[in-house]
Amino acid sequence: MRLRRAVRLPFVPPLLPDNLYGHLAATAVPGVEEWRDGAYRAAVALPHGPAILTAGLPDGDAVPAVLLLSDERDEPEALRRIRQLLDLDRDPGTADDLLARDPALAPLVAAAPGRRVPGSPDAPSMVLKAVLGQQVSTAAARTHAGRLAEALGTPVVDPEGRLSRLFPAPRALAEQPERAAEALRMPASRRGTVLGVAAALAAGRVDLTDPAGARQSLLALPGVGPWTVETVAMRALGDLDAFPASDLGVLAAVRRLGLPDGGRALLAHARGWSPMRAVAVQHLWATGEHPVNALPR
Repeated sequence: MRLRRAVRLPFVPPLLPDNLYGHLAATAVPGVEEWRDGAYRAAVALPHGPAILTAGLPDGDAVPAVLLLSDERDEPEALRRIRQLLDLDRDPGTADDLLARDPALAPLVAAAPGRRVPGSPDAPSMVLKAVLGQQVSTAAARTHAGRLAEALGTPVVDPEGRLSRLFPAPRALAEQPERAAEALRMPASRRGTVLGVAAALAAGRVDLTDPAGARQSLLALPGVGPWTVETVAMRALGDLDAFPASDLGVLAAVRRLGLPDGGRALLAHARGWSPMRAVAVQHLWATGEHPVNALPR
């Protein structure tokens, strides 16, 4: 990395860091992402070369960030990705006011104003990570993603940490399916789903700039279900109304709160949270015990 930029990214307070940074750290792919010295770091591919992006904890009304870039032309894109990653372009008061109208969520919002929706520094990688996370634990998903990165990720040099590679682009999986399949120690049907999604992304059959179109395209792929599509919409596409209604953490939370515990009844109740259902999900998840809910130590 030839260039180093230290910047401060402003936001509208409040910003609750617990679930935001906790989620990024708990789902970090070994070698590609890390929590280091109180900051989230990620190796990403930018248009003009690889980069390493570091986002620190909020300081006042700004987030300190460090960009290690291969080319100065990538600075605007790097800043955009960090802002999307941390949901910095949203006034949290709008969502808090809306969600507080629900008596079940009102105490959660009052206790934790300013929750943000964790995004991703790289949308195609997030799609593949979501597919790898289908029907497995967070820890298992990280393991699968780490093996894939180790096998097919492009090496990078990290002068300020321990990142070692980029997460493989969909084209790498599509062009080397045998190596990808060897790295993915999972049932053949699940491997097929991962490789099928990678091939669709590489061929441009899934447009990640169009949330509605991306939803339809992903659902049409074998092995991809609503949970994956809503997770992608929430974390890769920045859709604040995404709602993974079948998520186990969501279902456990609504049961604890005495809300409808699934199916059409839950979807009907959640319509009152639109267009901020993804923010409601953060509050629901936070009612349970999971590493994504707390700042890493």
